[in-house]
This record gives sequence, structure tokens and C-alpha cells, in this order.
Amino acid sequence: MKKIIILLITTILLTGCNATYDINFKKENISDNIKIYTENKIVNNASQNQITEFKDKLNEWERGYEYYNREIYATDKITGYNYTYDFTYEEYDAMSQIRKCYKDFEFNVDNNYITITTSNEFLCNTYYKDVNNFTLTITSEYKILTSNADTKENNVHKWNFNKNNSKNKPLTIKIEKTKPLINNEKKSNISITKILSVILFILIIVVILIRKKDQKQR
Repeated sequence: MKKIIILLITTILLTGCNATYDINFKKENISDNIKIYTENKIVNNASQNQITEFKDKLNEWERGYEYYNREIYATDKITGYNYTYDFTYEEYDAMSQIRKCYKDFEFNVDNNYITITTSNEFLCNTYYKDVNNFTLTITSEYKILTSNADTKENNVHKWNFNKNNSKNKPLTIKIEKTKPLINNEKKSNISITKILSVILFILIIVVILIRKKDQKQR
């Protein structure tokens, strides 16, 4: 395990890395899932100074956020660290890592809505100094009403950050909290089923009437 950690530290230090930050707004809590990873270009011969330097950077990243669960993960293409934590809605504003990404970060929750608004500059590309590309994804068990995400597909909204665009990359999102999305989807599916059933019933009646008319004409 120690050897794997040293190789991972060395690789990220020498080649740079990417990061993903996934936030999921659930009914009972908010889950953070942060991955910092690099391609599998393992460097075997690194100096002790290089290893020590990156360990210091890693400690700086984690300072004040030691409660996140950290695991090493590896696939056939990438290797990295995975940080996870489930927050209550009361904890999130003060304790989440996302606060580091903006100078001004406003998180508001009331009976109807969850909203996030920030200042313009995205700072996590600076804070995580070796991160080249940073992707933030927000999903929710509630309906996302509006956001300024780069891509929006169903209820998955994504922002892509890099060193070229981070100076003017605010985050805004508004989530409807009154009804869980899953209930809305069920109601929608029920409504569609009812409509299709009515249409089918009308078509059957029309066909029956046409046949009766044809039989009378004969």
C-alpha cells in the first residue's frame, strides 16, 4: 500500500491531474464525491524531494476537511484519490469543499427551494495547483429549475473549468424542493398512460362505428 501511495503521488506530481466534483442533493442529505486523478503513467524513479513536495500539497488540500473519507482507486486508464462525505443540509454551507472554489458562496435552503449563487472567479483550479481540468456535476432527487451549467441533460447539470475560463465562471442553480423528482416522474408517466389509454379507447370506438356503418350499407 505504501508503494502504491508513493507511485500515485509521484505520478500526479510529474504529469498533472484532473478532478471531478459531484454533488447530489438528496431528500435526506447532500453527498460530495471528489475525484483527483491522473492517467496511468506511473513514474518509478522520483526523488524524495518530489514526493515530499506533493505530500505537502496534499496535506494543504485536505487541511480543515479531514472528515472526508479518502480512498485510493485505480482503473485500467486512471489512478487517483476519491473523497466522499454525506452532509446534512444544515452542515453543507459551512463544511463542504465547494466553498473553497469561490470567494463568495451563498447557499440557501427554505421550504420551497435550494439555491446557490457565487462570485465570478472559480478558485479551485488555483487551489488545487496541479489540476488541469475540473468538472463539477450537480444532480438532485428534486427538480433542477434553472442553472448556468455548460451542459444540461435531464436532471444532470455540468460545469467545465480550466485555467483559461476560471476567471469568469460563476455558479448559479435553483432547485425546487417542494416535490421529489421521482414523484413528478411517476405522475408524468401515469398521465401519459392515461392519455394513451383514452386515445386507444377512442380509436377502438371509431373502428367499431365504421364497421357497423359498412355492414348497414351492405
